[in-house]
Amino acid sequence: MPTKFFVVIGKNFGDEGKGRITHILSERPGKSLVVRHNGGAQSGHTVVIASDTDKDDKLPLEGPHEKRFIFHEVGSGSFCGADTLWIDTFFPDLFKLRDEYDSFREVSGQAPRIYALPDTNVTVVCDVLFNMALESSRGNKRHGSCGMGIYEAFLRVKQGFGLTMAEVKSLSVEDLAEKLIHIRNYYYRPRIGEIFGGVGDSQYLKDILDNVVLRNAAAVMKRNSELVEIVSGDVRTFLNKYDNVIFETGQGLLLDAENEKYAPNVTGSRTGLTNPGAFLDSLGLTIDEVVYVTRSYVTRHGAGELSFECERQELGDVGADTTNVTNTWQGAFRYAPHASVYDFIDPVISDLKQLSYRPKVTLAVTHLSETGGKIVFQDRESDMTVKELGDIQEVSMVFDDFWELS
Repeated sequence: MPTKFFVVIGKNFGDEGKGRITHILSERPGKSLVVRHNGGAQSGHTVVIASDTDKDDKLPLEGPHEKRFIFHEVGSGSFCGADTLWIDTFFPDLFKLRDEYDSFREVSGQAPRIYALPDTNVTVVCDVLFNMALESSRGNKRHGSCGMGIYEAFLRVKQGFGLTMAEVKSLSVEDLAEKLIHIRNYYYRPRIGEIFGGVGDSQYLKDILDNVVLRNAAAVMKRNSELVEIVSGDVRTFLNKYDNVIFETGQGLLLDAENEKYAPNVTGSRTGLTNPGAFLDSLGLTIDEVVYVTRSYVTRHGAGELSFECERQELGDVGADTTNVTNTWQGAFRYAPHASVYDFIDPVISDLKQLSYRPKVTLAVTHLSETGGKIVFQDRESDMTVKELGDIQEVSMVFDDFWELS
């Protein structure tokens, strides 16, 4: 049976249920691989499953009868035994990796297997610290950055100061530390002067200039790199060892780096079909199915436009979100209805234009139990079930299949 290629994309501003859909696709027969292709450790994809005993007893997914994990860099299909692959448009954070790796092993009883392409560039401590300093300096005009340095890593690599997984694996701790100091001296010192005019009283910037901080970071990165295997040889041959390859996208379609409507409150990465399409095209492969995921309502974490924003209770029986808690970097978790059917489908129509062919297109709607089984629109008289939405001609022309999830 030939390998099937899937892409999971959040239709809105993120937090739609991409991890859950990735888990479902990873349950398909055969061996699965989850490909992380954009952003980095900022993703927080929650998957909840029944414990093995509870599956047999058919107990509900609640309280002690569940296993729950929030995935950041490890693929959200890992409960199903899926492997993870980082490709060269993903920016992993090796400094943070071991905590996630060990936590998942404790929850699941299994160690995730992580691969990386050799030219995948990593986020370094200077990126994170500079990002924190920059976002903090914006005061009440913050962009909503996660403070994890992913866009700073992208800019650094673009200027020729990359650090790849292959380099991290091959360098000694001492040489890796010297590499970080080189990046600091020849990229971040000038950038600090250009943006801030000096370090001032910012502890974040002072830490960038501290060699001890960089040497400690190098030691942690080197140790944690042991958790990752470099893909050697032909990448297409590697992918074809799997029955299901699922591209798990971080953040939502409306936060795409080139979405001018919501700039500057967008991410620095491509959140739609751009990366998976280009990656597979370079290997002579195509996407079989793309699954766009949305809640029955819209959410947004942090700053930026959110049309028709409201209190969550106005949308139905919507409980507080336990994953997306208010935090220093992104602020509060916000809620709104969908604006209209046309606003609902337009981002998907635009995203599909990134491909020169037509894959199967599926819409997965989550959190329906919170809204009485209906998708909530700004004009509440327009609230409708997934079936009613699919019966609209313009919608049925975009989506080939519809999934309903509570």
